[in-house]
Amino acid sequence: MRNTVPPAVDTDGFTQLYATYRPRVEGYIAARLPRRDSQLAEDLAAEVFTSLWRTHFAPGRTVTVDHPWGLLATIARRRMADHFRLARNTREMTSDMTSWQHANRAMASSDTGAWSPVNTGFRTARIGGAK
Repeated sequence: MRNTVPPAVDTDGFTQLYATYRPRVEGYIAARLPRRDSQLAEDLAAEVFTSLWRTHFAPGRTVTVDHPWGLLATIARRRMADHFRLARNTREMTSDMTSWQHANRAMASSDTGAWSPVNTGFRTARIGGAK
């Protein structure tokens, strides 16, 4: 079932393109995610159409889209790669004091009863060459 948009609202064709291809783009992205996450698929699909708007349909742009599905699939694939590239560099650290990261380190107690590593002045290596 395709959605129809009144011609007065859709002067450049973007709204019709969005209404026609949004479910297909979301399905394309959802099928390629490592786990089923419909919210992530919706967010990435929104990024796909935002990118398409900026590059082809923004005021002042005169680029035509001859093969919309090929363009949308390419943008979707790149947005997914960007998402997972950024996620790869973001790690959540555990606060479990029985973790091996806190082994053999001096710990100090706070007023709340939580324990935190003592700053000994020893510098550890940083990933990425940050100083």
